[in-house]
Amino acid sequence: MNHPIQIVSIGPDIVEIHWPETISEPILFELLIVKNWLARHWAEKIHRMYQGYQVLGMQVNAGVDTESCVSELRDRLPRSLEQEVDRPQVRSWKVPVCYDLQLVPELTRYLEEKSLALSQFIEMHTRTTYRLYCYGFLPGFMYLGGLDECLHIPRKTNPDRKIGAGSVAIGGSQTGIYPMDSPGGWYVVGKTPVVFFKQGRLEVPFRPGDSLRFDPVSLAYFDELQQKESLSWEEWEEHG
Repeated sequence: MNHPIQIVSIGPDIVEIHWPETISEPILFELLIVKNWLARHWAEKIHRMYQGYQVLGMQVNAGVDTESCVSELRDRLPRSLEQEVDRPQVRSWKVPVCYDLQLVPELTRYLEEKSLALSQFIEMHTRTTYRLYCYGFLPGFMYLGGLDECLHIPRKTNPDRKIGAGSVAIGGSQTGIYPMDSPGGWYVVGKTPVVFFKQGRLEVPFRPGDSLRFDPVSLAYFDELQQKESLSWEEWEEHG
């Protein structure tokens, strides 16, 4: 591995692997390589795994000693991963987003705060390829890396009581999509017609490591897509 890691036991059934505290694609793909290795070689020990920007955690099965896991990983992981040269398979996605001020009037406030014209903002927000690092906050809420520094904005001091499902928003140095109605402190800057939940089930095909681009669509096309009841991501790929 190219980055130093720390392997620690957190309580009776949690083991975590920590990378340096920086958001970077090399660390992300190194983390995903480790995750795939664990899924292949430690499946009988692991109940579930979770990940963040720089951490990969494992909840181990009952009866598995976490201190023994830490010792074994410290011994085996560096040597085993020297042979893991293939990057995980990832996909590229196109996400339709409408930036029309009739649909997202709050975008006006954001543009005023940033002293940007609408056309400038759309060009800057859609020219970037974003990388999905992990999920968190809400089921299906993606933490994306790559937002242009010129678009960064502090989160709201007083969060909104409700941000609608499908809202594309910016908060701090991140942009993302609210998968469901939720309170939130990010600025809503767009809206996607594609749904995250169908019949009460989360249906998001994105995986950590995948890349996303926002594809600007008109209000008329947004309405057309929204009339397709519960348009899923797979259906959008075919439709778009």
